[in-house]
Amino acid sequence: GFFLDGDLVVTNAHVVAGVQVPRIQSQNGGEIPGAVVAFDPDRDLAVLRVDPTLAEPLPVAPGIANRGTAGAVVGYPGGGDLTGVKAAVRREMTAVGRDIYGRDTVEREIYELQTHVVPGNSGGPFVTSNGVVTGVVFAASTSNDGVGYALTTGELRPVLSRARTGAGRVGTGPCIR
Repeated sequence: GFFLDGDLVVTNAHVVAGVQVPRIQSQNGGEIPGAVVAFDPDRDLAVLRVDPTLAEPLPVAPGIANRGTAGAVVGYPGGGDLTGVKAAVRREMTAVGRDIYGRDTVEREIYELQTHVVPGNSGGPFVTSNGVVTGVVFAASTSNDGVGYALTTGELRPVLSRARTGAGRVGTGPCIR
């Protein structure tokens, strides 16, 4: 995940599904509890509130990135160290798929990225070279190792709004394993 607004951490809903007491680990090995304050299994997004802040918040892009926009996918691939891998927008599109539970058909505005995404990148940001969050990584292509997918910031905004204005902790549904 990554920090926004100083005390909010964005990640994928599939990362925290079924978790009762989430904990956020910092790069230096520290750990603090968090509370899930927004959970959207259709968009595959979740927002956690933490205190104190472990990192600087990242700015969010106001609109859609153009084809060729370069940046990096940042995450903890394979559960290892924080890593950034070069990425570029191949195209923006509307994807039709299933929610994280495989129950409902949903549409999402996504980026197809030219990059290598592995487990551990889920919920991490796609950032431009100036550190602006342009998308939230959620999947890798099953047919092309050099293609990954990120939700646009347009998908993030309503979930983030619910997190900012909500009453507090929300449920995370059942585990998806």
